[in-house]
Amino acid sequence: MAEVQALAGKRMVSYFRLLKNATKEKAEIVPLEGDSSISFKRSSKSTTTKSGNISTSAGLTTEIDQTFYEGINKVSDEFYDAVLNDEVVEYWLVNLDRVNDKGQFWAIYARAKVTEDKPSFKADATAERSPKMEVIGTPRRGYLTLSDYDQDMLAYAFRGIGQITDTPKEDGTDGGGLAYEKNNPREDTVPTGASDDSKTNTTQGGNA
Repeated sequence: MAEVQALAGKRMVSYFRLLKNATKEKAEIVPLEGDSSISFKRSSKSTTTKSGNISTSAGLTTEIDQTFYEGINKVSDEFYDAVLNDEVVEYWLVNLDRVNDKGQFWAIYARAKVTEDKPSFKADATAERSPKMEVIGTPRRGYLTLSDYDQDMLAYAFRGIGQITDTPKEDGTDGGGLAYEKNNPREDTVPTGASDDSKTNTTQGGNA
């Protein structure tokens, strides 16, 4: 029996686009994303008859809640456009840990109306947005292809600060770097020739 793999919430990422722009541009990832959730609701009505109860199901209602930190970017502006201008949007919830045999990522796709957008501008916190969407019809499941750029942005390797002069190896050594997991942190030490100031700071208060 195959081992069941738990899904990390941070590996579910959201993409967004105004439906009217589908022939003009690709969808974009929701930047600075916090939480996202999708809820499916189907109510039922029970009617009592002499022969027993009859249960009748109502239509499916699907709602999407999305939070992200406010920034100067296209997706942020278009969420405003969607709710202010009553625009239909396209929304994808992509699972980065589930692929088919073609290397495509599992996703839920929906068309929706943004019914609420609640910006929060607290004095001691980063501005946050919390749009809510009501899905039109039934969301669809399928598989999609992420560009190399998108995959690099979502799963990049450590890099040093040096110039990348050749094709990136994406193994943690580009730019003169070394990925943390390839180092033994127990062997880290204070640099040889550390400044006298740093040595003095470690002993301040020891001897008056």
